[in-house]
Amino acid sequence: MRFDLTILGCSGAVPAYRRYPTMQLLNVQEQLFMIDCGEGAQMRFSDFSVKWGKLSHIFISHHHGDHVLGLPGLLSSMGLNHRTSPLTVFGPPKVGAFLEQACSFSEQLSFPVHFESVDPDRNALVYESRHLRVYSLPLRHSVPATGYLFQEKERPRSMRGELIEKYQIPYQAIPGIRNGDDFVSSVHGVIPNGALTIAPPAPRSFAFCSDTAYQPSLTDYIYGVDLLYHEATFLQQHEAQAKETGHSTVKDAARTALEANAGTLLLGHYSTRYPVLDRILQEAVSVFPNTILGSDGLIVPLTTRPGTG
Repeated sequence: MRFDLTILGCSGAVPAYRRYPTMQLLNVQEQLFMIDCGEGAQMRFSDFSVKWGKLSHIFISHHHGDHVLGLPGLLSSMGLNHRTSPLTVFGPPKVGAFLEQACSFSEQLSFPVHFESVDPDRNALVYESRHLRVYSLPLRHSVPATGYLFQEKERPRSMRGELIEKYQIPYQAIPGIRNGDDFVSSVHGVIPNGALTIAPPAPRSFAFCSDTAYQPSLTDYIYGVDLLYHEATFLQQHEAQAKETGHSTVKDAARTALEANAGTLLLGHYSTRYPVLDRILQEAVSVFPNTILGSDGLIVPLTTRPGTG
């Protein structure tokens, strides 16, 4: 099943050096979930040939401009392209107030926009679909902010096709067997599920953590995550400014990944003071070796780590 992340923007508060503000797209079985919506979002969709008709939900972390200012333009462009399918936006309460204004700027939208308020102080299930669960993650920023954990649901086991005929398994029994049932045959007796099926790949998970100061409690909610996106606004030499603004240093991000036993750490939200990112990567890998730099246009497939599939 397809499960991958596209970085549309990886800059901090100000776009610079060909880096747009924070915005990402998660593709789960061809359903698109946007995470934060920085300025110029509709241009990023065009730049990377994204079909926004597949976008059904937007998850916003907080109301700072570099995370929401793309909403008015994106909504307007969707309306001008005659979108009719509904769009749902999640975020802390002030995001809802901004969304209401954004919708008012786009007169007579051709599609309904719904807002789901997220409590930034709670770890809670905020969305569920056939393939996915999404949980809020309390962050520690200068304003109320929430991260999001996207967890793939476990898929049914696969039948061993050659055994269906061997044991004369009726069609109506197959769904139960795929979900863990044994099969009772009048000829062969009880045939254990493990002999009839193949285990599916382990469910994959992605955590989005921006913007936030370092907080050890975050690891309780994301432990074992396959891919962790964590802001890395400042190098360690600017730690004082990170604490003052409610942000993380690169080493904070790496330490979180290490303590959370993450599979891969993905960095982003870089300050514009760093036109070249070599030192950011160096600082991160000194703590957490399996780190990659986020960059606009980067696509990261989500895979389970060895030994978990």
